[in-house]
Amino acid sequence: MISIIAVLKAKPGKTQALKTALQGLLLPTRQEPGNVEYQLFQLRDTPDCFYVRESWRGQQGLEAHIALPHFQDFILQMDDLLAEPLRLDYLTPVEP
Repeated sequence: MISIIAVLKAKPGKTQALKTALQGLLLPTRQEPGNVEYQLFQLRDTPDCFYVRESWRGQQGLEAHIALPHFQDFILQMDDLLAEPLRLDYLTPVEP
């Protein structure tokens, strides 16, 4: 299992456009066979910042996601929408 938090910060004036683009990823990504979780969050106190919490059954599922048209379309919009590079934080589970 691969778990990631993606951090995306909108350029000034692009918050709604980024939100709409990210919302467009939700349904098709959730239908991918390798996807376990794909959830979008907007920071309450910093609304130009979004987090995507995602989990994949393995590296192959993540790589398949990146290659699909809906994600490639999003990649083409990133320069216009993001104030800083996309940050991916890979998570390791901590057991009790």
